[in-house]
Amino acid sequence: MGIRAWLIEHKRYISNLGTTFISQGVTALSLLFLTPLLVARLGESEFSMYGVLLNVIVIASIFDLGLNAGLCHRLIQEPERRNLLINAVFFYSPIVFLIGIPVFFFIFYLGWVNISAPAWLLSIVIALAVAQNMLALQFESILQSVNKVYVAKVLRMSKTILEAFLFYLVSYGGQFEWLLLVSVLVNFFFLLFLYLFAKKQLFFKISLSLFNWVALRSQLKYSFWYFQSMLASVVTYNVQIVVMSHYLSSTQMAIFLMVFRFYEVLRLGMTNFAQVLFPSISALQAKGEWALLTKKFKEVWVRVFVLSLVVLVLLIMWGNRVFIWWSGYDSPEGNTLFLSYALYLFLLVVDHVSVIFLLGLRFTKIPAIVSTIQSLLSVVVTIYFIKIWGLPGVVWASLLLFVLTTLVFNPVYLLQKLKERRSH
Repeated sequence: MGIRAWLIEHKRYISNLGTTFISQGVTALSLLFLTPLLVARLGESEFSMYGVLLNVIVIASIFDLGLNAGLCHRLIQEPERRNLLINAVFFYSPIVFLIGIPVFFFIFYLGWVNISAPAWLLSIVIALAVAQNMLALQFESILQSVNKVYVAKVLRMSKTILEAFLFYLVSYGGQFEWLLLVSVLVNFFFLLFLYLFAKKQLFFKISLSLFNWVALRSQLKYSFWYFQSMLASVVTYNVQIVVMSHYLSSTQMAIFLMVFRFYEVLRLGMTNFAQVLFPSISALQAKGEWALLTKKFKEVWVRVFVLSLVVLVLLIMWGNRVFIWWSGYDSPEGNTLFLSYALYLFLLVVDHVSVIFLLGLRFTKIPAIVSTIQSLLSVVVTIYFIKIWGLPGVVWASLLLFVLTTLVFNPVYLLQKLKERRSH
């Protein structure tokens, strides 16, 4: 097959992957520019609070309950039910918003999350941000179901640029709550354009008269193991950060959040190779192409492994110097944390290939249970390791539990399930 023929055959994948990388590149530049700026303007204490609240938003987003991941899969498998499914998921978000306000108020009032702003204001803003994130995921799932990932990525890229510009302006005030208010404002416009483009790509109608409690219960049941997978991920990354805020100083939290953001940029960019395959995995499953799925998994796994290994070597050789120059933090504790995270990133990216195939094929039940157990144990072990080794103990705890559980289990389980399907 010639290069031109190959490009034509894989045109949609290249478009999706290319725009995903460009979008992640814009996000990366935004984070790399804004993070040290926000630390300087907000101060370590306010920046740490802001970082923790961002993680609270992500944690609360699990109350999506996997509906949107399940929606993408069902729109591919059951296109004739799209209006019923889309409305069931859409009208679930306002319910979460209304319930979220008193829940967040009591979390802040009881001091489970330390804040310096009025609890009532933050409760409304955080609940609204959570509902907005869920709606954005819904419209992105609709676009993903018709393999138009690139449309969502272009819109998200535009949102990131506008948000970064406004952050630069309002951060002069030195108050993190203004950053949250800006995000909520920008999200309204982002959601409007997502809705308009999703409706253009797939015809559907949103109306309260089309909302059905039975359909919502059906979607909740269908999406349960997607939710379990999300829960495990949130506990691993985000709950851990909230717990850490009670055991680390403001300086230690600032260093960790800087390292976390640095590596989050790399992780999101490197996992795109597998992420954009989700629609094609579900489509191949619907056709019963199990041999082709096995071949595709092995090919993608090898490519991602080689890419991740190259990035690991580069990070060990020069990454820490770049981080010190960028962040302004140079301490033995922070340097050890950085190098430990490099190994963790390498293993996470390699494992993500198995995760995407498991999600796309809905082989999620057992892996979700294993991952949830691993995540909960890692939070407990993190507290113990912090007391012994300080800041680097955070990564060592996660790394130890990850290697002993999901890193080995996921690919072995996936290949076993694919083998069973091929033999039927």
